[in-house]
Amino acid sequence: MEKFDQGADVRFYRVPVVCLLVWAAALSCLSQGPAPQDSIGTILSALRDHDFPEALHLSQAALAGHPGDYRLWTLHGMATAGMGKPSSALDDYKHALRLEPGYLPAQEGAAQTSVQLRRPSARPLLMEILAQRPDDPTAHALLGIVEYRAGHCADAVAHFAQAAPVIEGEPEGLTDYGACLAALKRSDDAVTAFAQALALDPEREEARFNLALAQWDAKRPDDALQTLQPLLQAQATDPEALVLGAEILESKGETAQAVPLLRQALVANPRDLSAYLQFALLSYDHSSPQVGIDMVNYGLRQMPREPRLYLARGILLTQLGQFGRAADDFETANRLDPNLQFLGVAEGLVESQQHDPAEALAKFRAAVRAHPREAYAWYLLAEELAQQDQKPGSSASAEELAAAKKAVELDPALVPAHDLLSTFYYQSGQKELAIEQSRAALARDPNDEQAVYHLVLALRGSGHTEELTALVKRLVQLQANAQGRETVGKRYRLYESVGPTAAK
Repeated sequence: MEKFDQGADVRFYRVPVVCLLVWAAALSCLSQGPAPQDSIGTILSALRDHDFPEALHLSQAALAGHPGDYRLWTLHGMATAGMGKPSSALDDYKHALRLEPGYLPAQEGAAQTSVQLRRPSARPLLMEILAQRPDDPTAHALLGIVEYRAGHCADAVAHFAQAAPVIEGEPEGLTDYGACLAALKRSDDAVTAFAQALALDPEREEARFNLALAQWDAKRPDDALQTLQPLLQAQATDPEALVLGAEILESKGETAQAVPLLRQALVANPRDLSAYLQFALLSYDHSSPQVGIDMVNYGLRQMPREPRLYLARGILLTQLGQFGRAADDFETANRLDPNLQFLGVAEGLVESQQHDPAEALAKFRAAVRAHPREAYAWYLLAEELAQQDQKPGSSASAEELAAAKKAVELDPALVPAHDLLSTFYYQSGQKELAIEQSRAALARDPNDEQAVYHLVLALRGSGHTEELTALVKRLVQLQANAQGRETVGKRYRLYESVGPTAAK
């Protein structure tokens, strides 16, 4: 499979335009139908030689005399695909299928091209092929790609496992397979897949980085570091590889080697937020806050509105005992992002942002009317209202407060609702109530980072220096744990194929 790249963050594959199964099926049809056998043989010969302009010319000439021959339309589609016109090729395959429904070569061509174009028709076409040929490895490989793109890793892995004969020589397919195995926490199996991809293309940086990350996720730091060495020593620095190398070295207690890598990463990419946060955490862990502050200050010159940098600097300032300046940074972080969270976006926000805000609000209001005793429905309503541009004292603000309080009343263990109330009370200047809600959240979930953060904000200037120090340390530890949790399966690199070859 050769990649067809149509965007930096989205991966497309140019799958084999004429796979072996299509050739076999097409060749088996040479003795069937009215089309001249020498025409079909000549077209197939041109396709074998990758002479797509000649194949296109020959198939057009043959269709002039036999416009109803589904085999010629299929071959025309193959030639058109080889010319880099997948949409037109898909039209040819569909026309062939209208003439002869269930014709396998046309189905396979249409399925492969639909996968390339990310058309919804890809899945049903592939299912039709598997209904005829349940063990077809190419169809399983393509369906694995479809499921991978949809985020259905369990299904993707099942199909990739049945496509071993196809993907064992394909770095792209192995990369998808490995990424899904990692997402399913099958770290050792992911290492195997990424190792196979690297063995096929040892000079490919993406393949090397992926294997190192998989080994790191599999708790094999020595192997990961060894795999990563060529990227760390390369003349053209790779910032992400440098950050990963620093993480691994720090885990081994080799801080002196980790720090230069982080500095090098930031020189190479001054806007690498993860490197700044990693450097700040390392500085905190080793009681070197001023070094971390200096680096974060540099980052703030690059990204002056990044709330997490203000939060990181505030944490480091507390280590110096400068609680006044730390409080200012916490306040700035809160002003830039009042809903700043450490473990991800709130569940309610995830739900609501999948819709138009007005439509989502109407649905949540309808939900609480239909299910007035459902705490989560009230929470989602409050969460959506919190995202609206509302003024203090407005009807929307009052509705948000009432909905959040109702959610807590119905389910006192609903931690996100306590967090939402804490945010509301803090923003409205009711610090004692904000503290009460943060403590209630922590009583139910001691690892609730948002509650710890809100408690730090609400307690600042209160004179509770010892408690603030303990809370900041707790926040740092929770963030460190979260960074470890978020590593697995989320940073594997997309594989970039070389060359515009249209067919294999």
